[in-house]
Amino acid sequence: MLKKLDILGLELDNYTVREAMLRAETYLNNNEMNTIETISMSMLEKAGHDEKMRACLKNLDLAVIGEKEILLAAGVNSTQRMKETIENTFFYEFMKRLLRNKKTIYLLGEKETDVKKLEIFLHNEYEKVRIVGQYAMENCIGDLDAVVNAINVETPDLVFSVLPSPYQEEFLMENKGKLSIGIWYGLGEHYATESHSLFRRVRRLISRKKLENSLSEYKNENEA
Repeated sequence: MLKKLDILGLELDNYTVREAMLRAETYLNNNEMNTIETISMSMLEKAGHDEKMRACLKNLDLAVIGEKEILLAAGVNSTQRMKETIENTFFYEFMKRLLRNKKTIYLLGEKETDVKKLEIFLHNEYEKVRIVGQYAMENCIGDLDAVVNAINVETPDLVFSVLPSPYQEEFLMENKGKLSIGIWYGLGEHYATESHSLFRRVRRLISRKKLENSLSEYKNENEA
C-alpha cells in the first residue's frame, strides 16, 4: 500500500492507524513541537488556491486523511484504510494515549460556540480529559501575540484547533516558533459539530464535487 498519496500536487500521508500512532507516540515523548492536521476535501480545494496553506500542509509532520472521498480520488481501494477513515480511528486511538499519559489540552477556535462544542464533545466522550484552557479568536483584541501568550501561560501539552482553513494554517505558520507546546493538532472547523445532520451531508457532497473539479483541472494542466 502506498504510504504517500499525490493529490493536486500535495503528498498526503496514507499510513494505517497503527503506523500513524507509532509516529504520534514519538511526538508525545520528544522535546520539540510537532504538527498534525486532519485533512478534508474542502481543505485540499482551498490549498489549490492558497500558497501559504499549501506550504503549511506540505510541512506537517503528520497529515491524517479525514474523508473517504480523498482515498477514492487517489485510487485507494484498501478496505482497512476506508474503515479507519470513516470511523476516525486515529483520533480515538490518539485520545487513548493522551488520557493514559495524562496530557493536557488547550482548545482554540474562531468563535466561542465552536470552542464550546468541542469542549462538550471531549467531556462527553472522554471523562478524564484534561482541558486546561480555551480561546476564541473573536475575543482577540490586538495582535495574535495575545493568543499565543494565553496558550503558553497554561503550558499545555497540545493544542486542538478548530479554526477554519486557511486561517488555521496561517496561524500555525506565523506562530509555530512562538508556541510552547508539544503538539499542534488541527481538527478542522467542522469537527464535533453537525456530525449526523443534513448540513454535513450536503457540505460533503459540495466538497466532493469541488475536489473532483480541481483534480480534473490539475490533470489537464499537467497533461498539456
